[in-house]
Amino acid sequence: MAKKRNYHVIITAAGSGSRYKNSSGTKPKQYLLLNGKPVILHSLLKFQKCSDIKSIYISAMPQFFSYLHSLAAKHKITKLKAMVEGGKTRFDSVKNAFNQIVAGLNDIILIHDAARPNLTKADLDKIISESSKYGEVIPAVKIPETVKKVNKSTVEKTIPRDDLWLVQTPQAFRYEVLSKAYILAGERNDYTDEAAMAEHAGFTVRVSECSRSNMKITTQDDLELLKRLMKK
Repeated sequence: MAKKRNYHVIITAAGSGSRYKNSSGTKPKQYLLLNGKPVILHSLLKFQKCSDIKSIYISAMPQFFSYLHSLAAKHKITKLKAMVEGGKTRFDSVKNAFNQIVAGLNDIILIHDAARPNLTKADLDKIISESSKYGEVIPAVKIPETVKKVNKSTVEKTIPRDDLWLVQTPQAFRYEVLSKAYILAGERNDYTDEAAMAEHAGFTVRVSECSRSNMKITTQDDLELLKRLMKK
C-alpha cells in the first residue's frame, strides 16, 4: 500500500495590494473585512478544517505578523506552523516559505493566494485528490469571452480561446518537484506563478477545471461581488 502523502499549505499574503489601494486608498486587501471576517481568515479556516492538510505557512509583511498570530490564536488555527517574511516578488515570497517546510519528497505543497477567500470544499477536495494521483495540478477555468490582441486601442487580431484557461489557486506540486524547479530557476524570480516555473523546468502540470467563484480580489468591485456571493 502506498504511503499517504502529507499536504502543506503556503498562503501568499505579502503583497501590498497596490492595484486595490489605487482604487480605494486602503490597507492590503487580504486584511480587509469580508462578511465580518478578514479576507485571509476565510482561507485559513478552510485549510484548518481540511483533514488532509498537515501544516500552514504564511508569507507576509513583518508588520502584520503580530496581527496574524492573534488572528490564528483567536480562531484556533492550530495548523499554522510559521510566518515568513515576504520577498520583493511573489516568487521570492513563496520560496522563502517553501524553505521553511520539512516534508517528504512526495508530500504535496499547496500554494494559495490570500486574496482568494471563496475556495470551496469541493474544489479543494478535487485538487487534493488529483494531486495525489498526478502530483502537479493547478485549478483553472475556461475563458468564455472572445479574446482580442490590442495595440494602442486598436484590435490587431482575435485569439482562439479554445485552449486558453484562467489559472487560480491553490496550485499543487510535489515537494521534490518544487525543490528541483527552484534549483533550475537559479536567480530568476520573474515567474508569475509556480506552475510557470515547473513548466520551464520540464515538468508536466495538469489543469483541473474548478469553480469560477474562486475569484481573486483585485479591485473594490471584486470585494463587493464576493460579499454577495458568499452570503448565499
